[in-house]
Amino acid sequence: CRSVAAVVVGNPDCFKGVPATTVNRWNLLHDRTIDLLLKGDTHTIEREVREHSTWAGFSFSSPYSYDGMVYFGNETFVRCAEEYRRYDECSDLLICVLESSTHHDFMKKAFPSGYFKVGSSQNEITKMLLDDSCNIL
Repeated sequence: CRSVAAVVVGNPDCFKGVPATTVNRWNLLHDRTIDLLLKGDTHTIEREVREHSTWAGFSFSSPYSYDGMVYFGNETFVRCAEEYRRYDECSDLLICVLESSTHHDFMKKAFPSGYFKVGSSQNEITKMLLDDSCNIL
């Protein structure tokens, strides 16, 4: 934020940090409570045209990193998720995912709802993995 403030207004101390969550970040941006979102959000065509919580489109900068969907946890279940298999050894697949994230949106399209659990924070879904509430993140 300090770097952006230094470039945009010439003063690195001329910014106000506003807490944003995965649930409210797009609404804060849409209603102009914040001017800039520096959270590493995924640039998708849906968000550029019509983001689902605000029904507004947003402009994105050029990406500075690219990533893909990856899973972490039990090796067998990671392979199951990567191959979209839900039978035989994969019938107990259960994926923990962060609510209102791009991964959550993907899960809703790729897997029946019984194959994933939603958590409200990264800490929560990590705890869910560790206490065997799910077998991969």
